[in-house]
Amino acid sequence: MNILNSPEVAAVLEREHNAAKAQRIQRLANSAPKGKSPQRPDFRTSEMHKTNYLSIGPTQGRWLFAQAVACKAQEIVEFGTSFGISTLYLAAAATENKGRVTGTEFHPEKAEKARRNLAEAGLAATILTGDARETLAVDGPKIDLLFLDGANELYLPILEMLLPRLGGGSVVIADNIPVSEEERRENAASGFDAYLNRPEHQFVTSVLGFGKGGMSFSVKL
Repeated sequence: MNILNSPEVAAVLEREHNAAKAQRIQRLANSAPKGKSPQRPDFRTSEMHKTNYLSIGPTQGRWLFAQAVACKAQEIVEFGTSFGISTLYLAAAATENKGRVTGTEFHPEKAEKARRNLAEAGLAATILTGDARETLAVDGPKIDLLFLDGANELYLPILEMLLPRLGGGSVVIADNIPVSEEERRENAASGFDAYLNRPEHQFVTSVLGFGKGGMSFSVKL
């Protein structure tokens, strides 16, 4: 049976996706009027980053799970766990692959809820709390799949830091990447996008659309 369809995992995913959707609708209702460009909040101190899901949707989650299973990822690292929705999909894939997941979350309250969600679903992952530039700055085995879903401005520093652990065949997936090239040039992750596309770094990258947003999918040669 597909582990995502098991009663424990399915129940937690449904509850968390519903909570994220309800919160997103409320956030959009309270957002700034069109024409105003609010300053990008600091992920370390903003109330939104402390309390909001900021998570992937069900379609993205199933796709992420499928990619992790397809590449038989044994060592999975996630930057930006939040309340653990994406971590549930990655941990489910790790169960299929007999691998492991290491997640990172800056805010302790979010990390603790993510751990509870995983335990309730009968899945396992290690969630490191604090700045990922510090918590992931350790030697370790080759990373088979790196999922980036935290503050966009940290995608490139995290990738560069973990580059020694990315070998041939390693997969890097990043959320919140604009689909159009013009938008990517204006986006906070533009340096990350340019880095992936420089020939000397030996990544092959595509950007896939999911609704209004996108995900980049890169393979290290």
